[in-house]
Amino acid sequence: MNMDNEDFYNKCAELLGVEHEYLPFTHYKRTRWNNRKPGSGRFPGRGIIRKFGSQIHVALTNPISHHGIYDSEEEVLTFLRSLDISG
Repeated sequence: MNMDNEDFYNKCAELLGVEHEYLPFTHYKRTRWNNRKPGSGRFPGRGIIRKFGSQIHVALTNPISHHGIYDSEEEVLTFLRSLDISG
């Protein structure tokens, strides 16, 4: 299953039971103060899930502490479903 980025991040937010802001990747001018938008994949109170090329990095702190690298969206969604987070 190949989802577009927005659908993937929205599904992650739904499974984590949190709101998030989808920020599509665009090129921002970096300054000496490094002003740039943080990007998608930040889930307040839960952690970060970020797509990097063909890999997806997961770093959660709540409801469990978990760090992993996955090879597909479906692997990540299967892991999130296994957490069984009740809203």
